[in-house]
Amino acid sequence: MRVLIAGEIPFIDEIERLCRRAAHDVRVFLVEDFLSALEADYDRPSLHDVEIAIELHNESAAIKAEILSAMGEYLPEDALILTSALATSVTMAASWVVHPERVVGFGVMPPVPDEGIVELAGGMQTAESALAQAELFWRGLGQETIVVADGPGLVRARTVCCLINEASSLLMEGVASADDIDKAMRLGMNYPVGPLAWADMIGLDAVLGVMTGLFEEWGDDRYRPTPLLRRMVAANMLGQKTGRGFFTYEEE
Repeated sequence: MRVLIAGEIPFIDEIERLCRRAAHDVRVFLVEDFLSALEADYDRPSLHDVEIAIELHNESAAIKAEILSAMGEYLPEDALILTSALATSVTMAASWVVHPERVVGFGVMPPVPDEGIVELAGGMQTAESALAQAELFWRGLGQETIVVADGPGLVRARTVCCLINEASSLLMEGVASADDIDKAMRLGMNYPVGPLAWADMIGLDAVLGVMTGLFEEWGDDRYRPTPLLRRMVAANMLGQKTGRGFFTYEEE
């Protein structure tokens, strides 16, 4: 199957690994490379036989709209479009696409195991046949699927990012150090990884995107991103991918 992936690290790396493991023909782009290639007109012909496109941008709604609009314009009309529903509702994402009935939202959180679970959600425009096709695709990658209601963050990202946001509030207020916050959750709550280390794995920009999407969707202060999280993203302290987040990482 011909699969196109466009998005951000670490999400694209995780999904590319699953797709190649399933022997799909995969093309992978960072967001800026994908949009530049289309703008320069040199890569458009290679999109004519894409069967499934996977969009993995969770930070900016404007950029996400640009990616999805381009996919809708240049991909075949029957190509399935899978959009990361962490920071934007599927209904909103589908509104940016020609033939929105083929858009299905999904949610994954790094690290993605070889045999894990993927949340799926349809928008108000999504066809049942597209949702069924998405379930078959993810199951072919070794993932169990569940269908949940549309909304930013779906289940896991909404839960995990709210936990991360609260942990960053504890750190900002000086309640405990980053090490001690994570140790309390690992040893006291039996979490496999602490919330701040998990944030560094996901990327603080993606966490901020989820919290911003939730806050804009619901207007509830419990979803308001902390000032510390906003400042760290502004300072490009995004976690493992930039070498520094709540913790510091040495280059390999």
